[in-house]
Amino acid sequence: NRTALFYDQLAQGNVSLLLRRVEISDEGSFTCFVRVRDYSSAAVTLQVAAPYSKPNMNLEPNKDLKPGDLAAVTCHASRGYPEASVLWQDSQGGNITENITTSQVANEEGLFDVHSVLQVLVEPSSTYSCLVRNPVLQQETQASVTITGQHLAFPAVALWVTVGLAICVVGLLAVLAYVCQKKIRQSCEEEEENAGTEEQDEEGEEPKTALQPLKSAESK
Repeated sequence: NRTALFYDQLAQGNVSLLLRRVEISDEGSFTCFVRVRDYSSAAVTLQVAAPYSKPNMNLEPNKDLKPGDLAAVTCHASRGYPEASVLWQDSQGGNITENITTSQVANEEGLFDVHSVLQVLVEPSSTYSCLVRNPVLQQETQASVTITGQHLAFPAVALWVTVGLAICVVGLLAVLAYVCQKKIRQSCEEEEENAGTEEQDEEGEEPKTALQPLKSAESK
């Protein structure tokens, strides 16, 4: 039994109905009839809501894609009520409204499973977000998927081109390093030679200065 009255509080005017384990089928209007001298009644509407799970997203196919290929981004959220509104957004947060197919199916409990598919043209590093909103609870759950390098095919030609460029760059750097080192070595050797020449010049000038007085003495 999922219903009960508060019998010990009826004398105080509490004629509330306790409803346990609420189900989707409980949604609707409830009318309370009370008779003291005359009959009187009041009605209340019960609205049932259940939050949706966090969306699960996938990219199909999820590998060997090339830029410009057609791919499907799927979004699935489950066990919510009532029917949800689904919104797709791109990398910049802009709303996507085209090439979308959404279906919502109720299970045996009356809860909905949402399945939405977005058809896109593959662009590297593109991000797509799926937002599932419960209109009654004002609850919003979302998830995203990004097309990364692991989803893309890498052609053999491109691989060899990349390897060749890498080898060329390494070789160029090695040549530059060798040339720079050689120039530095030559510069150091030239400085050492210039320093040695200056020392010899200074040593050769000193005797000439010392002999000048002797020559003037002999001439006298």
